[in-house]
Amino acid sequence: MKRYATARVDHLQIAIPAGGEDAARAFYGTLLALREVPKPAELAARGGLWFRSGSIALHLGIDSDFHPAGKAHVAFACTEYASVLARLAAAGIAVANDALPFEGRAHCYVADPFGNRIELIDDAPSAASEEANAEPTIVAVATPPGQGAISVVRVSGSRARSIAARLTGAVALAPRHATRVALVDEAGHALDDALALSFPAPHSATGEDVVEFHLHGAPVLAREVVRAAIACGARQAAPGEFTRRAFLAGKLDLDGVGAIADLIAAESASAARAALANLGGALRARIAEMRSRLREPLERLAASIDFPDEVEEPARAPLADTVGELEGELARLQRDGEVGRLLREGVSLAIVGPPNAGKSSLLNTLLGEERAIVSDIPGTTRDSIEERFFIDGVAVRAIDTAGIRAHADKLEAMGIERSQRAFESARILLLVLDASLPLSTQGEELLARSEGRTRIVFFNKADLGTSAVRPVSGLSICGSVRWPQTLRELRAAIAQAGWGTEHPDLERAHLAFGEQFDAVARALEALRSARAALAADEALDLVGNDLRLVDAALAHLSPEAASEEMLAGIFARFCIGK
Repeated sequence: MKRYATARVDHLQIAIPAGGEDAARAFYGTLLALREVPKPAELAARGGLWFRSGSIALHLGIDSDFHPAGKAHVAFACTEYASVLARLAAAGIAVANDALPFEGRAHCYVADPFGNRIELIDDAPSAASEEANAEPTIVAVATPPGQGAISVVRVSGSRARSIAARLTGAVALAPRHATRVALVDEAGHALDDALALSFPAPHSATGEDVVEFHLHGAPVLAREVVRAAIACGARQAAPGEFTRRAFLAGKLDLDGVGAIADLIAAESASAARAALANLGGALRARIAEMRSRLREPLERLAASIDFPDEVEEPARAPLADTVGELEGELARLQRDGEVGRLLREGVSLAIVGPPNAGKSSLLNTLLGEERAIVSDIPGTTRDSIEERFFIDGVAVRAIDTAGIRAHADKLEAMGIERSQRAFESARILLLVLDASLPLSTQGEELLARSEGRTRIVFFNKADLGTSAVRPVSGLSICGSVRWPQTLRELRAAIAQAGWGTEHPDLERAHLAFGEQFDAVARALEALRSARAALAADEALDLVGNDLRLVDAALAHLSPEAASEEMLAGIFARFCIGK
C-alpha cells in the first residue's frame, strides 16, 4: 500500500484578527450559510472558528500580526448566487461585480469583516445555458412488451410538453392530473383515445419535463405513439436512460439506482424485499455514519501532526477500538453483500451423473412438475435443461445434464459436451449415483473429478438397494426421489452448500454491484494496515494516512465519485423505458 500519497485538499485556512469570532460567524455562518463545526478541544483555546459546507472545510485562524489578504483569496461556488448577493446587500456589504465572466458564469468579489478578499461564483447555469446544454428529449414504452390492459409511453426532456401539444391537439394538461385526450400522430391522423399526464420540471421523476401517455394495451399503438414523438423531435431512449437522468438530477442516489434495477429483475419476494432495503438510502446512511466516526480521529491526528508542541497525540487504545469496530462492520457489510448477490443472481446447481441414475426424476421432484422426460433407457436426456426453484428465497438454477459416459452416438455426445461445461462452471455439483447397483466406471470417475468441489453426492434408488453406497467426502445423502424425506434432506443440503448458515437479513442495506464491493475491499485493506501499524507502535502519521485511505474508499460509494464507466455498467442492467 502506498504511503504519503497526496489524496485531496483537506481544508482551507484564512487568517482573522484576535477577537474576530463573532463578526466571522455573522459573515461566514449567516450570510454565506456555512455550517460551524466545533474545533478539537486541544485547539479551541487558540481561538478561531471552523466551518464546513458539503466537502468544503474552512478554518479561520487567529493571527496576532494580522494583515488582510488582498490578492490571495478563497472562491465559493454558490448554487443560490442571487440570494447570497441579496443577503450581503441587506447587510450593507459592498459587492464588486466582475464584468468578465468566469468560465461563462457571473462572479463578484466582497471583503469579509476583516478585509480578506472573497470571491463568489454563480454555480447555477443561466436559462440560455440550460437550453443550449439541454439533454435531448427522449421517448420509450415504459410497460412490458406484449398485449395488456394499458401501455404507457413516457417522454422526458425540454421538448416534452411541446411534443405533447402536437400529439394532443394542444389540449391543456394540468400538472399531475390525468387528462383524457384524442391522440394524433405528427400528420394529424388519429391514434388512440388515451390519458395524458404532465409532470413539469423539476417536480418529476427525472427532474425534467415529463409527459406520459396511457394507451389501450395494443403493442402497435405504443409503437405508433413512440414513432410520432420521434417525428416531433424526440429520440428513442437508451436502456436505463430515464433512471440515469433521475440520478443526475439528484432524484435518486447510486444505491437507489441499483435497487431499482434489482427490484425490476427480482424473481422472488425475498429478492424484492432485499432491493427495497437499499431503495430508501439505508446504505448511504450507513456509510455516512462510518465516515462521521472517522472524522474526529482524523482531525485529532492532523492537529497533533501539525502542532506537535501544542496538541498531544490521540490515545492509541480508543483509536484501535474505532479501527476494530469499523473493520468488523465493513466485513459484515461485505458478507451481507454476498448474500444479497445470492438473492439477486441465484445459485447454479449442475445435476450430473452416469446415465439412468435418476437425474431427470430428481429435477422433476425438485420442481414439483414433469419438466424432464423420464425413461429407463440410458441416454434419454440428450441436452441440458435449465429450470429454477427457490430455497429460503434464493433462486437455484438447476441444470439437468445428459448422462456422462464414454460411448455415445453423435447427438448424445453433443449433450455430454454441454454437461461437461455445466460440470466445470456450476457453483454446486449434485452428483447422482444409482445406489442399487455396483458403482460404474463413470460413477467412479465423476467421484474423483468432483473431489474438492462444492458438491452433494446423492445415492439415489435406495428403495431398490444400497450396494453402491460408500463413505465420501463432503455432503452425501442416501435415499430415493420417491421419498418426501429425501427431498427435504436434498433441499437442506443445497442450502448448506450454497450459503451455509448465513440467513439473509432482508431489511438491512447491502452492497449491490461490483464497484461497491471493490471500494469496501480497499477500505478493509487500509483498516487492517492501520490496525497492524497501531499494534506495532508505528508512528501515528502512518495510521492517519491509512485512515484517510479508508475515508477515500468509502467516499467512492457516493454519487459524486461515480465514474462514467461505472454508471454505464450500472445503467446497462436496465430495460428500455425505465
